[in-house]
Amino acid sequence: MSAPVLRWDHCVVNREQNVERFVQEYLSQKQRSVCLIAGAGFDPRSTTFADLLAKHKVRTDSLLFREERPSAAKKLRDAAEENLQTLAASLPNRRVEALPIFNQHNLLIGGKKAVEIVSQLNLAGYSDLVLDCSALSRGVIFPIARFLLESQTKANVHLIAVDEPGTDDEIVPVISERASYIVGFRGAARTGVGPEVALLWLPQLVLKQHRAFELIYDMIKPYDVCPILPFPCADPKLPDKLLEDYSTELQLRWEVDARSIVYAHESDPIDLYRSILRLHFARDRVFRENRGSEIVLSPLGSKLLSLGAMLAAIEHNFPVVYVEAVEYRLDLDQLKKRRTSTGPLVHLWLRGEPYDNAQT
Repeated sequence: MSAPVLRWDHCVVNREQNVERFVQEYLSQKQRSVCLIAGAGFDPRSTTFADLLAKHKVRTDSLLFREERPSAAKKLRDAAEENLQTLAASLPNRRVEALPIFNQHNLLIGGKKAVEIVSQLNLAGYSDLVLDCSALSRGVIFPIARFLLESQTKANVHLIAVDEPGTDDEIVPVISERASYIVGFRGAARTGVGPEVALLWLPQLVLKQHRAFELIYDMIKPYDVCPILPFPCADPKLPDKLLEDYSTELQLRWEVDARSIVYAHESDPIDLYRSILRLHFARDRVFRENRGSEIVLSPLGSKLLSLGAMLAAIEHNFPVVYVEAVEYRLDLDQLKKRRTSTGPLVHLWLRGEPYDNAQT
């Protein structure tokens, strides 16, 4: 039996100076027309890629989302306004949209609203669609990325993110008390799957988010659990810290065998993407003729690594369950001081010319 073909097994990935080369030598070409979709929030990474586009005079129309949460601190709102002023200087052809994440009844609406706004754009008029994930939340990134990839335009689709796991760790979510599917990621079989189906839960562990994982576990009631740990990673002690932090869950509630832990390179989303799909194909062979199997993903850790889970979910329609933040807590002043230089940019080219050429 031949090995399954993975859509992004040979994904075009650029890092650090190669991202700038891509902007300078490709996006800045006169025949290019770029639509940038990005966040304009408090996150200090929000201006990094926009500055690079301005530096190389890339012709860009931009849609900037201001995520709004009911309990957001004034200091963070002020920081978002400051970042927006910087973005305005780099992106003169911009449209800014306020994006409420919850409605007045505390129901999640952010992802659905974001896709509605993006769907109103004339995407067919652009050669390149760029989603900058650096300052957007997963509940917004995932549905927009899926919409762009499934759109009927011939445009190239790119993802951009700043690789700074330390910054991800500094931004601590205060979560809601309800686990939810990300919009567009309920899975193909969610309405027809019986309780006997062997659900495999892959939670991407992050320090001190016990309540979030408890809510998700209680919602999906998985048959098996394979936690995802970052390795290699910027902090070589992080896997041990996570194992210690979640020792009770791993040993007593989830009953995880040490051989069931999934390790994935913290800065390589394609590594996790491949690992998830290897698990999927292996379990499918075992359970296909019996009870059936389904993978459920919960990417709560570093943002860049979570993009690998997103790609796997898009390709095989896996459900993605998470807990949305009602606000964030961080020491913004300390975070800015520690960011003496911006982390490296990572570019994923997900659809378009490289893949068209490969098929001919």
